[in-house]
Amino acid sequence: MGLSQMETSGGSESSGGEDAEARRSRRGHVLAELMQTERVYVQELGSILSGYKEEIEKAENQHLLPAALIGQADVLFGNLHELFTFHQDIFLKDLEKSISATELVALCFVDKRETFFRLYSFYCQNIPRSERLRETLVDTHLFLQACQLRLGHKLPLAAYLLKPVQRITKYQLLLKDLLRYSECGSMTTKLQQALDCMLVVLKCVNDSMHQIAITGVPVDLSQQGELLMQGSFLVVSENKRDLRLRIRPRRRHIFLYEKAMLFCKPATKNSHNKATYHFKHDLQMSQIGLTESVKGDPRKFEVWRQGRAEVHTLTAASPDVKRAWVERVKRVLLDQLNELKGERGRQYSAQHRTLIQTSSWDLVPPAAQPQRPSATVTNPTRTASCDTHDEPCWSTDPSDDDDEEPEHPPAVGCALAALSDYTAVGPSEVSLREGQHAELLKVGCAGWWYVRLAAGQGEGWAPAAYLDQRKTSRSSSRSHDRLHDH
Repeated sequence: MGLSQMETSGGSESSGGEDAEARRSRRGHVLAELMQTERVYVQELGSILSGYKEEIEKAENQHLLPAALIGQADVLFGNLHELFTFHQDIFLKDLEKSISATELVALCFVDKRETFFRLYSFYCQNIPRSERLRETLVDTHLFLQACQLRLGHKLPLAAYLLKPVQRITKYQLLLKDLLRYSECGSMTTKLQQALDCMLVVLKCVNDSMHQIAITGVPVDLSQQGELLMQGSFLVVSENKRDLRLRIRPRRRHIFLYEKAMLFCKPATKNSHNKATYHFKHDLQMSQIGLTESVKGDPRKFEVWRQGRAEVHTLTAASPDVKRAWVERVKRVLLDQLNELKGERGRQYSAQHRTLIQTSSWDLVPPAAQPQRPSATVTNPTRTASCDTHDEPCWSTDPSDDDDEEPEHPPAVGCALAALSDYTAVGPSEVSLREGQHAELLKVGCAGWWYVRLAAGQGEGWAPAAYLDQRKTSRSSSRSHDRLHDH
């Protein structure tokens, strides 16, 4: 199809005709890539279902399965079949009908945004369960090896289960390109709406990938509601029952759910040589208060248990990050108030009048202020790797905790090769090209490696399933078995 000649709507082309024609041609190339990659994506989802899931569910194969996998196909694959049906029977057909105009393509995303969010939210929420199950199986189990061999897949199952994550990332990149090559007007308006939809889904994907790494949680995360936000903070904790007790700043990764706030420590899990977010403690949202501002630093706010017996002062990476968190916590607290009815609601409201404060220095009369311990935090001399930006850390130096066990860092310096292309989801990751060489710098959590790309192409996190040790590399204390060497 002559996609470069299909653009018939959206914006004026009277000025700079040659430039407009060049933009139209580029849009045509992007639309062609969208169609081609969508068909490949549908084919890949179908191959996973037929080559793995159906084989696992066959009665005659049950004796070949590891015990942990019997009856667990839905845990391993989540709602992958529903994703496949949606893309094959609905979204791909919509794109094929709409490919003649960029605006119509944008509407495909906008009209299906609720379906995208519902399906991909479910898939992402299942990722931690699937990851835990796969860790007990190991991708090199003979049955899964046989499935991979029959399919002719060069990547293990772990990599193919990341395909939905990669697809959402690809959509937002393609939509950004279409927006860049489009004229102002209704075309750009629709494209921006489509991009906004995919960015919301991408945030869900990113949050869920970080949840994989939480260890030692005594509560069921599936019962804590939706994961609303997650990020890295410096935290100072105080116990008002002993005013002398003041814990120095510590790096904590905080996960905000609808019903709880989890404080986790970025650490290294020695048993598997991989970084994790190790659970330290939680605050139930029904029991906490919020102080929006802390004197002396626009990046700080407080969360505390009722009565301020336990106070946590949080320092965000920037004032903007702090504001976003404060607004989200306030919304959760106010939603709780709105859910309560009648006398119970009035009692709860009266109780909560002092729970949402504007500043930490107006809690006591002015005359008493000198006696109140300062709520400000001096900056620690050690700066963690993620102090200067809002990108959540997959790994950080845990030496600021007294309760941390001795570390045994994995060997570094292994030469690696990319088995297939991979598109980075966030700024902490790196994109890979098939055959590209890299060096292992750090082993992270949940099957992620921190690598330096050859020829000065940058460094960052990449999924280990997409990487293989080169035969010429130095031996490492830890390696991933593969079916094929590349």
